[in-house]
Amino acid sequence: MIPNQWYAILRSEDVKKDKPVGIRRFNKKLVLYRDTQGQVVCLDDRCAHKGVPLSNGKQHGDYIACPYHGFQYDASGRCVHMPVLGKDGVVPKHLHVPFHTVREQHGLIWCWTGEQVPEQLPEVPMFKEFVEYTGFTSRYAWHAPTHYTRYVESVCEVYHVPFVHKGSALNIWDPKGGRVDDFSCQLEGHLIRSEFVLRPDDDRTAEETLKARLPWTRGWRIGVDVLMPNLVQIRNDVFDVYLIATPIDDDNCWLCICYKEPKRDLLLPMMKPLPIPGWRRVRPWLMCRMERFIQQSKDMAALKGQEPRISSLEANRLISVDKVNAYYLRLRDQLIQEAQAQAKAQAPRSPGDIGSHTGEVKPIHIVPHKPQAA
Repeated sequence: MIPNQWYAILRSEDVKKDKPVGIRRFNKKLVLYRDTQGQVVCLDDRCAHKGVPLSNGKQHGDYIACPYHGFQYDASGRCVHMPVLGKDGVVPKHLHVPFHTVREQHGLIWCWTGEQVPEQLPEVPMFKEFVEYTGFTSRYAWHAPTHYTRYVESVCEVYHVPFVHKGSALNIWDPKGGRVDDFSCQLEGHLIRSEFVLRPDDDRTAEETLKARLPWTRGWRIGVDVLMPNLVQIRNDVFDVYLIATPIDDDNCWLCICYKEPKRDLLLPMMKPLPIPGWRRVRPWLMCRMERFIQQSKDMAALKGQEPRISSLEANRLISVDKVNAYYLRLRDQLIQEAQAQAKAQAPRSPGDIGSHTGEVKPIHIVPHKPQAA
């Protein structure tokens, strides 16, 4: 996990009125609930008294009560009532649980991961293509048995599709061979943007494959973007989708996908969707389910047993079209180092301490490997 970042931890619809929800994120157990104003509250899911999960308890207005002895906590994690002491009893000051800063935007609940909360928090990250979009969208979430860095990598490497998803009815028109042409990648602050053509491996130019009329002979122009700390967007002629991978622990992550209305029919990509009443709302909902139960099951099977579990620049031997992954891993290292330097600067200093300095991310230059002559 990268400290001092916003991470999506649940969909808005997952936290309902008067129903506390217990989850695990960042190797911590958390409880979320809505107060009487509908605002989301997030606390450590552990009563300060005996360690019983607060998520098993009930709400009393703006407070959440432990199911064991009925101790009640407010949104700041402070214990405000202990039935055993009576209504006028004085609650010990040490009886409190940590609280977490959260925001609710873009249909998601976001948690700030910094130890310190600055007066001016940064904006919650989201791709402008989705912020400005006014059509129908659908979100779906589940848990995956992989570290979140490996998942981010996997969805950035679209050239795995002709191999991992071979045989799926959803991929019958994917270019055979998975060749990548016209690859470009730029870094814009904490946003990585890339464009390329995924095409059949034949003697035509990339531009010629884009103009082909038959789907099985066609190339597709695709964009893959990464917005730190953990958002990936895939753009193409048929659909737009973003994917979020939030750490649960070192072996699992919480995944959320969000589809817009598809721009073309998935099985007949040369056609625009038919104007069937009510179909616009259903299609992104259906895309999410197909992604979850068809596409992602194949991805997880391919990632099974991957070592090391946590990715890094040292853990991989990247090639030229892995520039998105290289930027992502380097940015991740830089943001972690910056957070550590900030924490060190805020801690009491001892004589002789020297502050560390981190500069901007340098451009990635991956030199293709040339085999040596025998």
